[in-house]
Amino acid sequence: MSEERGAGPVALAGIRIDRHGVDRLAARGLISAAARDEALALIEPPRRWGLWAGRLIGTVGAALVLSGIVYFFAFNWNQIPPLAKLGGIAALIAAACLTVVVLGFERRTFEPAAAAAVTLVGVFLAVEGQIYQTGADAWTLFAAWAGLTLAWALLACSAATWAVWIAVGAVTIVTWWDQMQHADAAFHTGRNLSLMALFGIALGTREVLAARDLAWPAARWTRFYLALPLLAAGTQLAFSLLEELRGFGPAEWTAVALIALTLAAMGAVYRHVIPDVVMLAAVALASCAIIDFALFRLLANGSRRADVGTYFLMGVATLALFAVAIAWLRAVSRRMEARP
Repeated sequence: MSEERGAGPVALAGIRIDRHGVDRLAARGLISAAARDEALALIEPPRRWGLWAGRLIGTVGAALVLSGIVYFFAFNWNQIPPLAKLGGIAALIAAACLTVVVLGFERRTFEPAAAAAVTLVGVFLAVEGQIYQTGADAWTLFAAWAGLTLAWALLACSAATWAVWIAVGAVTIVTWWDQMQHADAAFHTGRNLSLMALFGIALGTREVLAARDLAWPAARWTRFYLALPLLAAGTQLAFSLLEELRGFGPAEWTAVALIALTLAAMGAVYRHVIPDVVMLAAVALASCAIIDFALFRLLANGSRRADVGTYFLMGVATLALFAVAIAWLRAVSRRMEARP
């Protein structure tokens, strides 16, 4: 058989297997129920919760330590000399970097230290700005924070570090729009499209790197960490645009088209390229919410008020829309489970 395919035999060690693969084999009748249970016990042992609990406790502990540092400086600000403020934070940054160097980048335990180093740089910049009263806008602090820690994030190759860096980048975008632009229709459109671009590029990069078998971006939580803000920004922008349905122009239609294209691309990717029914559910929920609100604006003829008949029709339409979405998700989930 290997000769017909034009490739050599594949070693068993090179074949990746997970819970979905075992479920597909059981659904096709290739393994018995007892074999399925035994395989799942090997892949996901009953005591695996201890591993996840340890990681959760470590993450929460690191977050609490960093929060304690921030609150320490906040509550004791007037009593701490300027040199001690900056020197203490610099020493903590050096200690976090030294911890990463000592542990090595290949060990999982270095991630909290690497993320702490990125976080402490922001604390250092904030303290420096308060001491010397630079008068800089808040967005410049976050932009400098992101710029100074970009090289470290690239070097660390850590999902936790990138999560912190992307959060800083998102706050930079939000504060820049809030402080440098006027709060009009273009303001909301530009801010949300900028956030969608940030999280969309990060999500696409994550999927490409995970497809190349890089371990650090392949954690499942990173997909939701990037995808959910992307969907939230797109949905909020769609609602904001539909509020002014009568004043639609080329810019508004372009933004709506970009939102629809983003949802369609995510649906296609997580249906055919990277099957993920949970992500499909998130995309379907965002799509249904936008369609439902658009239908209400159309039935209300662009008005902010509607009569009883409109609300009745909206209730029926909402039930039908979400029922169709749930039925589609169920059908897709069954096909994914039965996929060879």
